[in-house]
Amino acid sequence: MRARGMRRFPLLKRSCRARCAPLKFRRAMAGNKRNAVDLPPLLLIPQADPLPDLLAATARGNRQAFAELYRLTRGRLYAITLALLRRQDAAEDVLQETYLAVWRAAGQYQPGRAPVLVWLMAIARHRAIEWLRQRRRRAAEINAQPLADEALQVPDPQPSLPVDHLAHALQECLGRLPADQSRAIRLAFFLGFSHEELAMRLQTPLGTVKSWVRRGLLQLKGCLES
Repeated sequence: MRARGMRRFPLLKRSCRARCAPLKFRRAMAGNKRNAVDLPPLLLIPQADPLPDLLAATARGNRQAFAELYRLTRGRLYAITLALLRRQDAAEDVLQETYLAVWRAAGQYQPGRAPVLVWLMAIARHRAIEWLRQRRRRAAEINAQPLADEALQVPDPQPSLPVDHLAHALQECLGRLPADQSRAIRLAFFLGFSHEELAMRLQTPLGTVKSWVRRGLLQLKGCLES
């Protein structure tokens, strides 16, 4: 699905098949053993987050900063594209397009509207869903996995909006969901967890997890369309 005439960014030639497999997060706990609290992966970002400075340098055309930004985030973004597309070749192509978009749009990021990582994830998700929509238009039927189909049901708020508005809208709408639903959707669509992995991660029955995702997506869809 690569645009005609588009050259691959020289920093991103390396294949993701071996190095960009979806990340596996080790369980992080807070508190003592008896009252330990399981921390969600999105909260495990170091306090001194280097991403804002790297993105700002990228906006100024600093290729070294862009390479470091790519190194720190490619695993999570690849997890998103692979979870939605379920095809390594397509996930790699969309990941490539995602970082080309990041390189071109880095100057559009507005600090305070959404964290850099959420902004990057919104770009990856948007690109993956556009790939699925174009494939759906080309074929009468699409043999997609259930979570990818569910993802298509959540619209982007006006595709013409800048990416920072999209990231801010996603962040705001996710924040309005009940905690269980919000966390399940973050793990599924931002980090690539399947329903079964969600059930194990959250130590919750599979049927309950599916219900959280289904109800959460319906509420998220309504929020993004409003």
